[in-house]
Amino acid sequence: MLKIGIVAEYNPFHNGHLYQIRKIREIFGKDVFIAVVVSGDFVQRGEISFLDKWEKTQVNLEYGVNLVAELPLYYSIQNAEIFSKMATRILNYLGMDIQVFGAEEENIELLQEVLDLQKKQDYKDKLMEYMKKGNSYSTSQRLALKEYGLDGIVKSNNILALEYMREIEKSNLGIKPFIVKREISEYNEEKVEKEREEFASASFLRNELEKILEEFCGDKNLKSKKLILEKLEKIQKFVPKKSFEIILENLEFKIKNGIDGGKIKEEIFKIIKYKILTEKKEKTMEIYDINCEIYARIYRGAAISKNYREFLENTKSRNLSNRRVERIILNILLNIKAEMMDFEINYVRILGFDKKGREYLKKIRENNNFENIEGKNSFEKKNIFVNWKDIEKFGNFFENNGNMGNLENIEKKENIKNFKIQENFFEKIKIEKNGFLLKELFLGKREKLNPIIYKKIFFNKTKKNII
Repeated sequence: MLKIGIVAEYNPFHNGHLYQIRKIREIFGKDVFIAVVVSGDFVQRGEISFLDKWEKTQVNLEYGVNLVAELPLYYSIQNAEIFSKMATRILNYLGMDIQVFGAEEENIELLQEVLDLQKKQDYKDKLMEYMKKGNSYSTSQRLALKEYGLDGIVKSNNILALEYMREIEKSNLGIKPFIVKREISEYNEEKVEKEREEFASASFLRNELEKILEEFCGDKNLKSKKLILEKLEKIQKFVPKKSFEIILENLEFKIKNGIDGGKIKEEIFKIIKYKILTEKKEKTMEIYDINCEIYARIYRGAAISKNYREFLENTKSRNLSNRRVERIILNILLNIKAEMMDFEINYVRILGFDKKGREYLKKIRENNNFENIEGKNSFEKKNIFVNWKDIEKFGNFFENNGNMGNLENIEKKENIKNFKIQENFFEKIKIEKNGFLLKELFLGKREKLNPIIYKKIFFNKTKKNII
């Protein structure tokens, strides 16, 4: 059985995503196994996701994905390099044969040419020269590639594709890259031509949904439901039926409870301002992706700003984008420290699966029984779990059974490494639980601990789907 992996945010799931899944089955056959690694409640833009992890999982399973795993929170909100690297490693860890990704550039050989170029010292020197002039990394990358006639490559999905391919090559992973060309829409587009028939970007869809929230937020009795549905007609043609139903449910919940993206960001700003201005500098400097220059900018920005928008305006510079600031804000809020970002896969959390996915998981779970942790087969010691509580138990099991190494001989290099990995594992669990709490505070939703199990039941000639 050929196993295909996808990395995505599905925020929200639209026709372009459905096109990719259908294209996979068209190219590789209907019987392929498809697994997705998805960012959960927090996304790479440095924001709380519009759709939560369970809404994303539900749509995935409806449209033919067999297994959905979560990209851990502390990796899902970092830059494209880290996001791509860890998501690809998880697909490889899950035993996928091929990673399929969308890109603006269909020619994978051309992307490989760019990768090879970026290894050369001449390119590195040009890149550094542009960065020294105060340009951001992505701008410097575009300017450096322009000198080789390749500046058109620097587009959102191409950048992710390059990072996926770089990680596969650098870490000598068993998974192989494959491109399904992205159809029509640009990842970051904010406007869509009227004649566009079926494809629009997630950015465009989110912007339209946020406009609806801003207009109707607080209508507890949904008196404006008819008007809301009229507004939603603008995006309905760009998303599959099940995705539209989940979007509508999500909107109704947020409107009734007075939740919108702008209000959430203002609440975040209040907490961050308090933390930055009251915490000792040394403490804040422990947070991942902060240096002295960045600390000075965010401290000043917090001190002089009255709201979130002002804060972003007062902290950004030519080499410090708003997106990076927003990611750093979440790192501070969640207490993600630099020392725990070891890029190890301590566990993989499964969010949902269908019958095919369940059979695949059985092979893995047989070796995750604590009594059989030394099991010998192709899934040896792969820490893949379907229940959050088992992840916590797993950590406790190793702590109590001396997996950290002989602490009396902690000066030995290997024991020090084992100890640090285990210590970071506990910190990562705390961060995930911090995320659960923030989700409850800002969205009023408690975290589910068990996965979604998807079944299709057919009655005679009439098909009915039951989740």
